[in-house]
Amino acid sequence: MQASYKKTQTGWIIILSFIPVFLFLGWIIYYQEVLGRSFGDHPAPSWLYLGLIGLLLLLLVLFSNLTVTGFPTYLEIKYGIGLFRKSFQYQDIRSCSIKKNNWFYGWGVRKIPGGWLYNVSGSMSVQLDMKNGRMYRIGTDAPEKLIEFIKSRISLFGNQ
Repeated sequence: MQASYKKTQTGWIIILSFIPVFLFLGWIIYYQEVLGRSFGDHPAPSWLYLGLIGLLLLLLVLFSNLTVTGFPTYLEIKYGIGLFRKSFQYQDIRSCSIKKNNWFYGWGVRKIPGGWLYNVSGSMSVQLDMKNGRMYRIGTDAPEKLIEFIKSRISLFGNQ
């Protein structure tokens, strides 16, 4: 199916915040394996730190960006490589609006008052109010373009 809207937002703060963690864990491995010293009184084995680096890298691959794609009959959001995704049928959307998220809502998939937030960066989002009463917010750095696209699609289904 051909997409008529596509926008990917990268969570640079998320990515950059992992760098000191990777450096610290790498330093621990170097300290224990190359220098032959124990890290602390009861050191964990280096393979555990290496596994933690692998887990964090996996989280970065899965959640470091959010892609919003508009297809003819539905809107899809997906994180990273697409393992975590959600779609919204235009016919199920009652209305949409631009919202500013509270700073403490954070990033990622979050339960917020009244619904769910999908975000990787910034505080702006497009809120989808569904016909079934549910609410979803999609974080974006271009809310005007996204809302214009969504409104054009849901108008085709007689929703607005």
